[in-house]
Amino acid sequence: MYEIVVINKKDYPVRFGMNSLRLFCKDTGRSLADLDKLGAGMSLDDACYLILNGIKDGSRVSGQECSLNVDDVADLLDEDFEALNKVLEVFSNQFSAKFETEGNVKAPKGAKKKK
Repeated sequence: MYEIVVINKKDYPVRFGMNSLRLFCKDTGRSLADLDKLGAGMSLDDACYLILNGIKDGSRVSGQECSLNVDDVADLLDEDFEALNKVLEVFSNQFSAKFETEGNVKAPKGAKKKK
C-alpha cells in the first residue's frame, strides 16, 4: 500500500516497506536497528534519502517510473519544504504500523509450533 503525497503541486506515490528501508540502509550505511532512532538528529542527507527511497518504492508498487535521484529530492524540498513533514508523517505511520507490536506476537499462518 502506498500513499500519494503532493510535492510542489505534483503527486508522488510514497511507500515505506521493507524494500524502501533496505534501499535507505544501503544508501546511508545504516542498519535495521538504527531505523527506530531516525527521528532524533536526522541529517538532511538522511531525510533526502528516506524520501527518495519512499518515492522509489511507492512508484514501483504503483507501476510508475521514478527517475529521481537524491539531488532531485533536495531540489523538490527547496520548492516545497513542507513536503518534508508530509513524507516523514507517512514514514512514521507506515513504519510504526509495520514494526510496532503489543503483547504477544502470533505466529504467521502455516508456521509450525515448537513441541
